[in-house]
Amino acid sequence: MSRFHLGLSTSGHDPALALVGEDGFILFAEATERFLQDKRAWGAAPDLVGHLEGALKAVGFDSAVDDLVVSTSWARVKADLPVSISNAMLPVADGLWLRGLQAHAQASAGESLLRLGLAPVKPEVRHFDHHLSHATAACSSAPFDQGLCLVIDGEGDVGAASLYRLLEGRLIRIWRSWGPGSLGSFYAWLTAQCGFDWRAGEEWKVMGLAAFGTPDEALVDALESMLDVVDGRPRLPEQAVIDAAAAVARRHARAPGDPIGRAADLAASGQVAYGRIVDRILESCAGLGERNLVLSGGCALNSSYNGTIRGRFGFDQVHVPCAPADDGNAVGAALLSWMQDDPARRAVSGATSAFLGTSPDRRVIDSVVANCGHASVSDVAGPGGMTLLAQRLAAGRIIGVMKGPAEFGPRALGHRSILADPRPGDMKDRLNQRVKGREPYRPFAPMVPADRVEAWFERAQPSPYMSFTLPWKTEARSRVPAVVHADGTGRLQTVEGRSDPWTSALLSAFEAETGVPIILNTSFNVMGKPIIHSVQDAMAVLATTGLDGVLLEDVLIEKSA
Repeated sequence: MSRFHLGLSTSGHDPALALVGEDGFILFAEATERFLQDKRAWGAAPDLVGHLEGALKAVGFDSAVDDLVVSTSWARVKADLPVSISNAMLPVADGLWLRGLQAHAQASAGESLLRLGLAPVKPEVRHFDHHLSHATAACSSAPFDQGLCLVIDGEGDVGAASLYRLLEGRLIRIWRSWGPGSLGSFYAWLTAQCGFDWRAGEEWKVMGLAAFGTPDEALVDALESMLDVVDGRPRLPEQAVIDAAAAVARRHARAPGDPIGRAADLAASGQVAYGRIVDRILESCAGLGERNLVLSGGCALNSSYNGTIRGRFGFDQVHVPCAPADDGNAVGAALLSWMQDDPARRAVSGATSAFLGTSPDRRVIDSVVANCGHASVSDVAGPGGMTLLAQRLAAGRIIGVMKGPAEFGPRALGHRSILADPRPGDMKDRLNQRVKGREPYRPFAPMVPADRVEAWFERAQPSPYMSFTLPWKTEARSRVPAVVHADGTGRLQTVEGRSDPWTSALLSAFEAETGVPIILNTSFNVMGKPIIHSVQDAMAVLATTGLDGVLLEDVLIEKSA
């Protein structure tokens, strides 16, 4: 008999599930949005019957002999706390809606076990602190076991920031903020002022657009004043200060139907203000003497800021996990539950693989090959197949990849990616117009061998999960223009052979063909949709866009040239 721990992200948005085995290893983790193909899956259960059933099958769970313990990523129901909802940034109605979703997710956690016949009554559910879930998940993948872990998000159990000390793999809370005062809410508000929808996760559009604007010092000062930082803890200033800053921002705001460029200076100013506020938090951390930093919470997805941290505050290493936002808390809850069974144990740490999700169904692949109607179907297993793929990319073909377990988190890291040659100057526009349907100002990411980063980037550092945006070296920019953003930066993914041998081999084969060890990588989806989940999803993108081919495991299906 084995005991499995099922962790559920129960925020009401970005639901996810994770399974940890008896040895403490993360066996499976996946966001519900992938299974539903519904962006952010607002209000969906993290343990949907079909999704949970597939996850349990993937890890070899046997209901006849195995035990399943359920845990959630919140210690309490927010709606039950005697805390008034502030409308300082986001409307009260949004706050009430979010609290209702969280309450429902907490209350219904574990009910799917009834439908699956895994429990005769609703099981006992363990509940863990939200920020501790963030920190536990993030530190489990850190390449060090001592340092600081800073969590910054929209809202935790009692505040929106927490600082922990990581000591030999164990977490000790140093402080946490209390009450309203949230960098996550600030950036959501900024996203709305720029004419985008934070509910759809469009904060990334603000980061991309910022490179096209010029920060306005008066606007930066106004935006920075919207949050105080006291002893490292963010908190709201007086409402009059917020109202005055918002009035300045409104002069630069963009309505959703206005030209995108109208918001460029606001986006640039907001990004600078965000950086200054986080700088003040990190300045309070620098005096604690630690050389390593882990960042988690939804704000840890701000790769533009993350790329500026290392070295400025005395940190030698900065680590951001593959899923720092609320979906990643499913992993944290599962690990905390596993440790609760034996407090002497600590979570397994140092794991670097983000490939924890669903694998393609081989039977469906065989059916697709038999019935797809495309003339070109190639077996690309082995070195010869890798050379063929590299040749196709070098010839300008755009190929979607669905190979092995899916990545956990918001970034496509080569297993659910669309790949292309970064050298043609028009490749970015071709991808946006023919395949992705995205706005032209949004950048694409470069895949780079980890041992080659210093040759291409300033401030080189590991970035296995696309967590850091770094400046390209000036002489490198003209060689790969499709992955150079307007400000001369790239949100890179560093690839190591030991953690992802297939992608590493493809980069080597592409370099043999072109002399460039870099491939353009973007998520395998179209605008507004999550990353693909099934073989059918992949084939639908092939059929309805200008994608040239799809790799399903080791089978390459191509349209006619």
